[in-house]
Amino acid sequence: MTEEERVYNTPEFVFSGSTPSHPGDAMPAKIGSPAPEFEAPTLEGERIRLKDLRGIRHVVIMTGAVTSPMSAFEIPHLNQLKDEFESREVSFFLLYTRESHPAENYPHHASWEQKVAHAQDFKRLEDVRVPVLIDSLDGRIHKSYGAWPNALFVVHKDGRLVYRSNMANSRELRQFLEDLVEADRLATEGKMLHAEYSERLVAHLADQETHRRVYERAGPKAFEDYWKSRPHLRGRWP
Repeated sequence: MTEEERVYNTPEFVFSGSTPSHPGDAMPAKIGSPAPEFEAPTLEGERIRLKDLRGIRHVVIMTGAVTSPMSAFEIPHLNQLKDEFESREVSFFLLYTRESHPAENYPHHASWEQKVAHAQDFKRLEDVRVPVLIDSLDGRIHKSYGAWPNALFVVHKDGRLVYRSNMANSRELRQFLEDLVEADRLATEGKMLHAEYSERLVAHLADQETHRRVYERAGPKAFEDYWKSRPHLRGRWP
């Protein structure tokens, strides 16, 4: 492994100690700017290039890993949104990144083959029905968009990034996609449209049951790493 790959694939759960006041500052991909280009393989061996979808389909990208409780919690909703919007010129992808809670059963990635194996398990265990893209071992795509464990991005078919969130929120995403496809319809009718920009910061529910299930899957170290960062929750949460 290169030094960059080792730094990205940390063997420990990393906790900053507080929620950033401006999470958007940690997300280099900016709204309204061209989305970072990427090319990545799927678990089935297909090569996906963002540029190949330009002018044809909007693209939804959710990041995740087998040791990410928030990703596991959102997968059923992502599957449902795929069923609802895939026929409306929207493509969905799960970008497999690094292990957010590496432990005995699913340690930090030390090889490409290991990362692919973890991604295959994630797809099987959580019934992921959207294509799973495998990021490079140094997390090139993840870092170019925003290296959060369960981030969410939407790329407009014109190539601009039009939505980003450091934590996936299926309810908000559904409304955004409804607005996006409605704007497409209005545009085809020649209607005048305004470009709206907005940001929001809102508390996000941490589902205790899912966190416990995913930590148990990862191994005892996942609990210990979490409790080291939050000793007041030892044995109480998750």
